[in-house]
Amino acid sequence: MVSVPFVHVQARGSHRELGRAVGEAAREPVHASVDFFREHFTAMTGGRLTFGDAERQARAYEREARLWSPDLVEELEGLAEGSGVPFSRLLVLNCGEEFTAEEQPGSPASAPGSMRSGDHCTAVAVAVGGRHVVGHNMDWYTIDAVNNVLFDLTGPDGTRVMGLAGAPYLLMLGMNSHGIGNVSNSVHSTDNRIGVPNVFVRRSTLAARTLEEARERGLLTARARGTNQVFADTDGRLWDVETSATAHAFMDHTATGFMAHTNHYVAPEMRPFEGYAGGESEVRHATAGRLLAEGIAAGDDPVALVARVLRSHEPAPDECICGHPAADDPPAEQVMTVGSMICDLDERRLYACAGPPCENEYRVFEMED
Repeated sequence: MVSVPFVHVQARGSHRELGRAVGEAAREPVHASVDFFREHFTAMTGGRLTFGDAERQARAYEREARLWSPDLVEELEGLAEGSGVPFSRLLVLNCGEEFTAEEQPGSPASAPGSMRSGDHCTAVAVAVGGRHVVGHNMDWYTIDAVNNVLFDLTGPDGTRVMGLAGAPYLLMLGMNSHGIGNVSNSVHSTDNRIGVPNVFVRRSTLAARTLEEARERGLLTARARGTNQVFADTDGRLWDVETSATAHAFMDHTATGFMAHTNHYVAPEMRPFEGYAGGESEVRHATAGRLLAEGIAAGDDPVALVARVLRSHEPAPDECICGHPAADDPPAEQVMTVGSMICDLDERRLYACAGPPCENEYRVFEMED
């Protein structure tokens, strides 16, 4: 099996130094992703925005991020310095969901649109038999499949975070040296506003020392839009936090021993904020839950079980967890599973592959204590 290669960056230091290290090591992938967005951005946003429009509008999000997450703005500034890509362009990509989703700040909340952005992610978690494992398929625009980075970053407070993400972004999901895992994924809320972009909120949760702290960071009052946070720890707790820009719901799946989430709201109290009009997310959610329940009942190894779920093509190509691009679609509409990741929280071991996991082997990375 020939696997899609990706860059591995290991760095320690200030947030600016971390970003600079990533930018220097992944200069070519960063440039390639930014160039793709610049070329296809108008189509990605349904004709609403040019890339230049987004650069100007992103300044409002930047002000909020500098106010609430100045250290992460510095990390993105470091990425710009290291890669040689202007900060304003990287900011657009790190506001990707804010710009490419159908629901925009100020638009009517009564008419959910199609899911225009490329996100069709699936998150799963298992806590059984003393084992604690989380996994995630990242579905986004095809350009990211060949431009991934394995981030292994130790910040100023000594917290080490590890995860897979596209080269031009802040790290959004993975695990940390405190045994906390977060495999968050997008939802499409109708109350979006100018605030701290989702990428910054997700990155901040990865440095949390406890699940309580992770949840608090994920509920930042100045968040721009909704997301879903799948949190797990080595104590066996499995927490799901669904948010919109102004509301949230908490679901504790610890007693069940597993959970899955896709791209629609599950909690009844969040349905008034639903901006997703498709049906494939519900199918993926049901498939993941069924496969997890069956595997746990059969006594399957948690890592092998999570891998099998993330490789699933059930029940059909356009509704499955392991996604592949439609060759006939224009570039701005071609989405796929650009990367897959499994985190063994007990062993601090991460399995990562670029591209669909059905075709690419997981490489193993260890996080020493």
